[in-house]
Order: sequence, then structure tokens, then C-alpha cells
Amino acid sequence: YQNLRNKNSSDQYEYTLPNILYGKTFFSERFGTINFRSNALYNKYETNKQKTFLTNDVIWSPSSFITKKGFVNTLEGMIRNTNYETRKTETSKHSYDKYKDGDVVNEINGVLTYKSSLPLKKDGVNYSNFFSPNFMVRYAPGHMRDLSGKGEVLNYTNLYSLNKTSEVEDGLSAILGFDFKLYQKGTGNVEKEKLSLSLGQVFNYEKNKDIPSKSSLDQKISDVVGKINYNFSEIGKIDYKFSVDHNFNDLNYNEISTELNFGKVQFNLDYLEENNHVGTEHYASSGISLNFNDHNKLSFSTKKNFKTESTELY
Repeated sequence: YQNLRNKNSSDQYEYTLPNILYGKTFFSERFGTINFRSNALYNKYETNKQKTFLTNDVIWSPSSFITKKGFVNTLEGMIRNTNYETRKTETSKHSYDKYKDGDVVNEINGVLTYKSSLPLKKDGVNYSNFFSPNFMVRYAPGHMRDLSGKGEVLNYTNLYSLNKTSEVEDGLSAILGFDFKLYQKGTGNVEKEKLSLSLGQVFNYEKNKDIPSKSSLDQKISDVVGKINYNFSEIGKIDYKFSVDHNFNDLNYNEISTELNFGKVQFNLDYLEENNHVGTEHYASSGISLNFNDHNKLSFSTKKNFKTESTELY
């Protein structure tokens, strides 16, 4: 890779070779699912900085069990073994890119989560409702590297993940949230999702300044994150993702995506706004695609960047 923004010509180049990813899944009726992942990486950058990594993850997911009261309980755990050797990283500009230079370093981290949910369903003539309150407890002992300068964010997609950043975040936390879905019944009682709403928040036992502030996970109470999906017809849908400060006064992340599909012609309109600790991006974009056949397609898109007051056209 070449970074043209770097004024020093020798520091512009970054080399990654090799970068090997390997995964294997094991199934057992007694022990559940065990996923093994391995990543081997050599990286040279900024003239003389070097990183050699071998990371192994073992993720254990036993089968969920349902209580007589209808609660669905799930246990999940992960052990990560990190082996690395670095050179000259102590002079790095960013804290998240600094390592213990010199000899080979071996680290072991672990995390365990316990999630409980109560799925409820109500049937109607034309519609059916699904509602599930969720509760999760997460614990990871030990200590993590300083990632405070990285750009990872919290959203509903990774809310219940074992680790929400590139590292295993240490500490004790609880997660509260819910999922609501509205299904429309069609011919033959076939149900199609019409509306979905998901919401959640993380409560940490103590502050952790090693976690990126952009994610709000460095605080005791995180932002409230959620998403709304609405399928208003057979040809169109609206997706909305958001993040609200825990005091409910500030909207930190606001993303709206719309799609219209008329077969050979598709339209899209998107809007993104970041505020406060999340970032400063602010733009709107739209596009149209014309599908002539399976082999030929013509598309146009435009983007208005409110941050730089510029307009792009492709």
C-alpha cells in the first residue's frame, strides 16, 4: 500500500506478506459448537516498523436451553492466544499501534457471556407481533491494550458480541435491550416482516479509558444504540440506525438508507450525520442503477458532503 498523504516518501509504503486466515468448526451434541480461527500476519510500515503476529481464537457456543417459563438462555465463551514480535513500534504516533518491542510476546485473554431472552409472540388475523427483551452479562478478566485512539464504534449489530473491538475488552458489564418485529400475513398464512425495532445499551462496572471513546464504551453507561427497518411495499424499504447519548439529549449517530427496486431500475437515497465523540461526517448521497441484462449495467451516483461543502458525481 502507498499512502500519498505522507510527505516522507519512504514512510508512504506498507507491506503485508503473508496474511493467512484459517478457520475450522467442530460440532458436538454434548458440547455444542467450537469455532477455531487463526490469523498469521507479517507487516512492515513507516520505513522500519515491523509486526509479526499469530493469533488463535477458540470460541465455544453450547446449545441454548429453554426454561419452563420460556426463557432462552445462551452461554458463550472465547479464549484468545496472541503471539507477536515487533520492532520500532515504540515510536509510533498512535497508542494503539505501540507494542512491547524485542522478544516474542505471548498473551492469553478470555471472555465469557451469558444471555437470557424471553421471546413473546402475539397472533392476529392479518398481523403477528414478536417481542423479546434481552439481558446479557459479560466478563473478561485481565488487561487489554490501549485502543483509545482507534475508530471503532458501538452499534446494535455488535451490541451482544463477545468483543466489540479488535481486542478483547476487559471488565464486567451488563447489556439490556429488546427486539420488536411486526409480520404481515399473506396467502397461505406466509408471514413477511413489515417492521422491526431493536434497542440496547451497555452498563459497565467501571470506566475503561483503553477502549475507544468513539464507541462510548469507555464510560460506565454507553450510548443507546438501535435500528429500525420498515418494508413499506414489495419494492421499497427504509433502514434507520442511530446512537443517542445516555442522557437522551444528544443524537450522536444518525443514518438513513432507502431503496426502491423496480426490477431493471433501482434507486437509493442515504443520509449520514455524526456528532460529538462519534465523529464529524455529514453527507447525503443518492444513486440510480439501470440493469439492461445479466451482463450490462449502468449506474449514476452523487454525494453532497456538508462537512466540506463539496459535491461528487460518479
